[in-house]
Amino acid sequence: MKKTLGIASLLAMIATPALAQAPAVDEGSQKLAECVTTKATAEDKAALSKWVAVEIASSVPAAGVVTVDPEKKAALDKDTAKIFTRLVMTDCFEFAKPLAKQNGNQAFRAAGAALSRLAVRELIATPGVNGAIVRSYVSNLNQQDFIRLIQQ
Repeated sequence: MKKTLGIASLLAMIATPALAQAPAVDEGSQKLAECVTTKATAEDKAALSKWVAVEIASSVPAAGVVTVDPEKKAALDKDTAKIFTRLVMTDCFEFAKPLAKQNGNQAFRAAGAALSRLAVRELIATPGVNGAIVRSYVSNLNQQDFIRLIQQ
């Protein structure tokens, strides 16, 4: 029984999606990324989690598995653009302006990457999502295939 729980815990850790947080290129980019993340409201985060779910579902790997309503996708894309614009041009303007003067692309990449990471984190953090991701395939694993991981 104890070994089964150990294997199940290990499989859950392996199965839990990890988000690699790419380091910002410089301190200014890091400050902008932090601002975008902290200034996003609960409503923003809910909208962003829907947007990233649809973006993932619209990706090449999901082709033929998931159908996305083009009108709903377009609406979510517009909502995300509004959120991004507000965050960069209003809430985080003080951090975005110096970056834009130095290198506009870098400012947008830092803010966009932060927004995308936030969206994925929010989707994964939605109650039931992470557990469902893990359960969806872990229930089909043969624990005996992983017994060597905990044997001494």
